[in-house]
Amino acid sequence: MTNVAVLFGGPSLEHEVSLQTGHQVVEALNPERFFVIPVRIERDGRWNVAGDECADALAGAQALRARHCDVCFLALHGPFGEDGTIQGFLETIGLPFTGSGMAGSARARDKIRAKRLLQAHGIECAPDLVAPTASVADVRDTLGFPVVVKDPMQGSSLGLRLVADEAEYERAVRELGVAAPELLVERRELGREFTAPVLEGDDGTPMALPVVEIRAPNAWFDYHAKYADGVTEEIAPAPIDAESTQRIQALGLAAHAIFGLAGLSRTDVIMRPDQSLVVLETNTMPGFTANSLFPKSAVAAGMTFSQLVGHIVDRALAGS
Repeated sequence: MTNVAVLFGGPSLEHEVSLQTGHQVVEALNPERFFVIPVRIERDGRWNVAGDECADALAGAQALRARHCDVCFLALHGPFGEDGTIQGFLETIGLPFTGSGMAGSARARDKIRAKRLLQAHGIECAPDLVAPTASVADVRDTLGFPVVVKDPMQGSSLGLRLVADEAEYERAVRELGVAAPELLVERRELGREFTAPVLEGDDGTPMALPVVEIRAPNAWFDYHAKYADGVTEEIAPAPIDAESTQRIQALGLAAHAIFGLAGLSRTDVIMRPDQSLVVLETNTMPGFTANSLFPKSAVAAGMTFSQLVGHIVDRALAGS
């Protein structure tokens, strides 16, 4: 039996989403192979390790050691869970974990720096500016409205505003700027939205899973569209030709390599009406309930959710 600690919750705005991910991962781990240690991390930093309250991460790690934890499944989203923080902590104390390490997680998480890295490697991204440096006039003259204003460290469409005009832009910068010193301002790209999941194979080689098409109401994949049942149509494999599939998968594999990721990733892509492709962002720990995009892609590739979760654990152990 392998002792698997499933870490979920955390201090980010995606706390509730992470709880969903964590609970479903716990249920999906095969009890014939894995002994599960659920670890709920509260917003204030307390760790609840299989029912034992721990004051902080260090106490939580000691509790995991006492339970002979072999590997941690990181079911965490957002800052702390995806930005390299928990990864660096676990690397320091020598506990293996699923997904990317500290450096790769940090590179992919910051939307501004991640875009610059992709662009340096010739990957096309949505034209952007950085606020508050970018004035209303800069946005109007360079990008034009509508634009999307993003807190570069948030996910799940939290810390994000779709902005139609100058007044909305000023309000979005004012409101989002309370939590973020810099904001990413992108031209809103119109077209079909796809996501390109990448999963590490048995031999450690990243492999492209089936592309998923996302058909959100009003073409806007916001928090409600992502997590409310039946709101968004998600089609796996995407109903596109083989050449388009290969181009989107190639972008997913390229982003995975550029950021130096491990285990799994998911890269979101827009196909413009002229068939050109633009990368939006790469997720190192995408939404991971049975109905999320990544597991749906794996199912299309012939893997059950339980098999997928077990495979990710196996790859983490193989790389430790």
